[in-house]
Amino acid sequence: MRTKNSFMNFLANEGSHFLNIILSFLCRTVFLNILSKQYLGVNGLFGNILTVLSLAELGIGTAMIFHIYQPIANEDIVLQRQLMNMYKKLYRYVAIVISVAGLALLPFLQYLIKGNTDIPGLKIIYLLYLFNTVSSYFFCYKRAIIDAHQKMYVGTIISTVFTMIQFCLQMLVLVAFKSFLIYLLVQIVCNVLTNVVIAWKANQMYPFLKEDTKSMPPVEVKKSVYKNIGAMFIHRLGGVVVNDTDNLIMSAFVGIVSVGLYSNYQMIQYSINVALNGVFGAFTASIGNLGAMKEKEKSYRIYKMLNFLGFWLYGFSAVAFIIMYNPFIEVWAGKDYLFPMTIVIAIVVNFYISGMRVVTLTFRDAMGLYWYDRYKPIFEIIINLTASLILVNKIGIVGIFLGTFISTMTTSFWVEPYVTFKHGFEKKVREFFGAYAVYAVTVIGVGSFTYWLCSHFVMGGILEIFIKLVVCIVVYNGMIFLLFFKTTNFKNLWAQAMVLVNNRRKSKAGEGR
Repeated sequence: MRTKNSFMNFLANEGSHFLNIILSFLCRTVFLNILSKQYLGVNGLFGNILTVLSLAELGIGTAMIFHIYQPIANEDIVLQRQLMNMYKKLYRYVAIVISVAGLALLPFLQYLIKGNTDIPGLKIIYLLYLFNTVSSYFFCYKRAIIDAHQKMYVGTIISTVFTMIQFCLQMLVLVAFKSFLIYLLVQIVCNVLTNVVIAWKANQMYPFLKEDTKSMPPVEVKKSVYKNIGAMFIHRLGGVVVNDTDNLIMSAFVGIVSVGLYSNYQMIQYSINVALNGVFGAFTASIGNLGAMKEKEKSYRIYKMLNFLGFWLYGFSAVAFIIMYNPFIEVWAGKDYLFPMTIVIAIVVNFYISGMRVVTLTFRDAMGLYWYDRYKPIFEIIINLTASLILVNKIGIVGIFLGTFISTMTTSFWVEPYVTFKHGFEKKVREFFGAYAVYAVTVIGVGSFTYWLCSHFVMGGILEIFIKLVVCIVVYNGMIFLLFFKTTNFKNLWAQAMVLVNNRRKSKAGEGR
């Protein structure tokens, strides 16, 4: 069952992400042709502000899903319902806190934007972003019960349908009205409808959610939840400061236009990142189930396999980004939207390092180990903000990304695997660092060779992008295959892929009878 659900989650995730990538690029293209760079910058800036304000979520979602795994494994419907009631109550408080904090920030918006902006109704735009964020907390919590039951694909399909509707309507209103406000209103309506429909579906799938909407979990369970929420809050704080303050610093110290330029690189990176995360996210509930059943050796074997897959996918993506980022943006948006190569490399290096953390963090969260490295984000925040603020004044935009690199390598890079290996797998962490070193050297070596080959194809336009993409796919992946096809991790990955394919074939054969 775990394998089947993981496969369904994978298919839904990847199908959804593919459609989202296509539609988001189409929508962004219309956006770039109709609205100014400043609107693009405001879009990125306000999105990051609301992400920072979402710290009020405290990591409740992650902590609650972890606690639901055990009652699911035990088929304890009462405790599942009680935990969901608690989840709902906590999210209502979160919505209130974000509303108050968001409104309190309203008079200070001007200080977050360097220079003047000619965008009318800036405060109204911000309030719409705030409403969009706050409204989601009244319904989105019910998705947790679906995901914890390893049926993530259900929510993914619903989200995809409304996302498609949203992008299509946004393109229409941009062409017809050239209004950023209406563009945002479409996004808000679709977001609310998505959460409402997912909540309705959760009630249909798990009717016990409607039987008793008041009862709370036992005191000892509540204490455990609050303990993990406290630990997760610090982790969320570190993650937000490191990953979501770049636009704030850029806007305040460089200018809103630079935020707009960066948002294009972010969108491309985000599209790929979400797709890759979907591969590993499809296994999260299964990993949580293994953790609940105390299957440490099996968990470790799956970890090594997925970490190898992470190196392959994120390594390839990083090399492709360095080779094709600027050629693609030049063709798509124009030369005015390009960053220098030094900034591109800094962005991509952080992307790869962040990507290589995904598998470790997935296992840490699924096994509920966030208490053990609860102090790590504090040091990460101090180092990141200090380094970024000093370096942005000395070397400009690249200094912001260098600050992120420094903070990650001095904290998360070694603390997260140490905690996961010691308290999760009960193994020495040197195996992780040995594999990481091999993977990093491989990416640099194979990536450099691939970059050198691609540098010989300079003809401009779509043809150049296509040729370089083909070279990247064939050369990079071919060399990785030749280097690793005899390893245990590759064989395990191949065997798992064959199991998924065979199960899918059997499923289709059964449907055809």
